[in-house]
Amino acid sequence: MQYITDVREAKEIDRMTIQEIGIPSMVLMEKAALAVAGCVKSNAAPESHVLAVCGMGNNGGDGVAAARMLWEDGYPVTVSLIGNEENASEEMKKQLDIARKLGIHICTGLPSGEYDVILDALFGIGLSREVTGEFADAINWINEQDALRFAVDVPSGVNASTGEILAVAVVADFTITFGTNKRGIVLFPGCNYAGNVVVADIGFPKKVVEKVLPRTYTLTREDAMEMMPPRILRSNKGSYGKVLVIAGSPEISGACYLSAAAAYRMGCGLVKVFTAAENGPVIKNLLPEALVKTYDSELDYTQSLNRFDITKSLQEEIKWATCIVIGPGIGTAEPAGIMLDEVLKEKNKAVVIDADGLNVLAKKETYFVKREDGTRKICLPENVVLTPHLQEMTRLTRFELPVIRAKIVEQALLSLESANCQTLVLKDARTVVTDGGEVYINTIGNNALSTGGTGDVLSGMIAGLLAQGMRPTKAAVLGVCLHGLAAEEYVRRKGGRYSMMAGDLLDMLQEILPK
Repeated sequence: MQYITDVREAKEIDRMTIQEIGIPSMVLMEKAALAVAGCVKSNAAPESHVLAVCGMGNNGGDGVAAARMLWEDGYPVTVSLIGNEENASEEMKKQLDIARKLGIHICTGLPSGEYDVILDALFGIGLSREVTGEFADAINWINEQDALRFAVDVPSGVNASTGEILAVAVVADFTITFGTNKRGIVLFPGCNYAGNVVVADIGFPKKVVEKVLPRTYTLTREDAMEMMPPRILRSNKGSYGKVLVIAGSPEISGACYLSAAAAYRMGCGLVKVFTAAENGPVIKNLLPEALVKTYDSELDYTQSLNRFDITKSLQEEIKWATCIVIGPGIGTAEPAGIMLDEVLKEKNKAVVIDADGLNVLAKKETYFVKREDGTRKICLPENVVLTPHLQEMTRLTRFELPVIRAKIVEQALLSLESANCQTLVLKDARTVVTDGGEVYINTIGNNALSTGGTGDVLSGMIAGLLAQGMRPTKAAVLGVCLHGLAAEEYVRRKGGRYSMMAGDLLDMLQEILPK
């Protein structure tokens, strides 16, 4: 597990390290500068002409110190100061004094000439207002240069908590960030400006990081493999749970197949598909391993007798199941609402609500708490996992799409009634998973996933893990991570982000899961 900090958490780690542990700020700055200089030396040609563009805060001090270290190693170096030196931080003043005593060329404002490497040390993580004036001019100038750009901690102009661009931002080739990764360069659009991110250890004690306990984290492939539920030597199909997939409609048969097959691929013991009668032959042909129970989609489900029949039939299947998926391809007609209401009566078994299940849910005010501004919090029990994409999220919460897109983590947390309640999987290029407490940001996967049916696969994957006893939030986190790994494996093996279809993920699960 790798922590991802927002501005408040990163500043608190820095403060505690200096004030409570007693490691001097200049020591941390020297280590940060060493990391920046090391990254330059690893990626730029020897003796490249280096320009350090520095603001007056400690980020500028990091830049001056890195420039000095490169100068000591034989690189031609110029330091460009942007801002009023009288307002420089104490550490920045010390670094400038050292550099001047060594004879390093320091100028005020942007220099003329050409440079091979530019260090962006204008702003640190604390920037929260739009960049204007000479600082905006400096950022635009940096972006116009034909040079390798190295951002110190975060690219200047990126909000380090949200990833928002504060009017203008440096487009870096490399970002060397200190201690922990920063939320703003993991999320979009900030990650588009960060280039290759290097997380450098500059000496923050583990004790401090653990005490601050950053709320947000991500997983590596190794983490995911360790989280997989164990396989028992003496076991049978009953050992790994039963998944009930309520999916499909007369017009849509693929969704129930993809979700059910994914549950099986994740290692659950049995899968039963509850679907419209038209889909029965399709499932029996494509997935003979699955059990199938159907209902008559042509009946009038506004009639009480027909409602009673489908409810009774579904109740029997819910009793059979260990966990339930509802939504892929079920449509929004009358049967879908009846089935969702029945499933949500279940409080002891995990329930994954996806796709049309979410659209049906959005129309049921019972499951929401309304705010004065018309937006809503979702109020469901902790056994429920919701898997909306951004547009479905707008229907659930009534927040506008641009608002959700701009602050995806904050919106995910705002949408939940309380901490440790239902699990939300907010799907985007950086999928966010939270139960209102900890926040997982997925950094694995690629845009090959931008095709129909991949969400159906994800719902089945999460259910397959739930059936094997994983808690809802952990199952959702692991499912999202493995989903991304499968897409990466497809691109690695097949070489095509354009050609992948949802069903290809099923084959890739065989390749990425533990043998």
